[in-house]
Amino acid sequence: MKRRSRTALAREIQCPYCGARFTVPETVSIAVCPYCGTTVRVETGERLAEHYMYDARLDVNSAYRRAIGVALRQFAAPEDLESGASIARGLLHYVPLYLFHIRVTASCPDNPEAGIEERYISVLATSTSLRGLSRYYPFPTRGRRYFEPAKLEMGKYHQPDVKPEEILKRLAPAYAGRALMEAYNDCDEPKVRDESRWEGLVHYPFWELAYTYNGREYYALVDATDGTVVYLEYPIAGKKRGALVAGAIASLAAGLVGGILGGHYAMASLAITPGHAAWAAAGIVSGVPAAYRLLRLGTAPRGTYTI
Repeated sequence: MKRRSRTALAREIQCPYCGARFTVPETVSIAVCPYCGTTVRVETGERLAEHYMYDARLDVNSAYRRAIGVALRQFAAPEDLESGASIARGLLHYVPLYLFHIRVTASCPDNPEAGIEERYISVLATSTSLRGLSRYYPFPTRGRRYFEPAKLEMGKYHQPDVKPEEILKRLAPAYAGRALMEAYNDCDEPKVRDESRWEGLVHYPFWELAYTYNGREYYALVDATDGTVVYLEYPIAGKKRGALVAGAIASLAAGLVGGILGGHYAMASLAITPGHAAWAAAGIVSGVPAAYRLLRLGTAPRGTYTI
C-alpha cells in the first residue's frame, strides 16, 4: 500500500489578523498563528477566542531535581540514586487546553435561580496526550496571561485537535444535573438554562525528562509551572525486590482467603462446592491489581510511580 506523503497530512491556512500563511496537520480544527498567536478555526478561517498561556517557572535542571527528590522518597529506590543518576535530555511541551466558563441555571416559578452551577474549568484540547498525563489532571484556571508567540521557540508546541463545541456538549449534562439537584428543593419541574461558553485557548507547560542510572534510562513528566511530578519511573534497588515479591504474594493470599470466607458466608455451608471455588477465584482476581504492581516493581528493571 502506498504511504501518504507528508504534504498530504497538512493544510495551509491564512491568519485573519496578521495575514501570515502557515500549515497545520489535517487533524487540527482550531489552529494558532505562530506569528501573532491568534486562534483560527481551520474550516472557515475565522478568528476565535483569546489565547492564553502559563509560564514555565522551572528550567530543565529544576524539574529534574524535583523528579529525583520524589524518587528518593520511594521505598524501593536505590539510596545512591541522587549521586548515581544523571539527566539525559529534557523537552518542554506546551499542551493545549480549552478554558470554559460554565454557567447553568435551574429555575422554579417562585425562584428564578433555584439552582446555579458556575465555574471556570480547563480541559485538554487534544485527543493525544503526553505519556503519564491524565485527562483529569487538575489544571488551574487562574494565573494565565496572554500568549506570546516567541515562546514557541522554547519547546514543542502542540496544536488542539478537538473542537471546543464537542467538549462543551459532553460537559453540559453533568453541570445541568447539579443545578437541577439544587432546584428540586424548590419545585418538582425546574427549567434549565445553559449559558456555558468557550472562553479561550490556553497552553500549559510540562517538562518531559529522561535520566539514566546504571546504564538504563527512565522517564519523568513534571509540571513546569508548579513543579508537580506528574509521572515518574525509577530504578528498583535489588535488595528490596524480595520484600516487594513477598508483598505481592501476600496480596494474592489475602484475596484468596477473603474469597473463601465470602463463599462460606454467602452459601451458608462449610462444604467445598463449585460455588466456593468461584468465590475463591474471585478473591484471587481482586488481589491481582495490587500484586501485579508489586511484582512489576520487584521484577522489572524499572518502577512506575504516579502522583
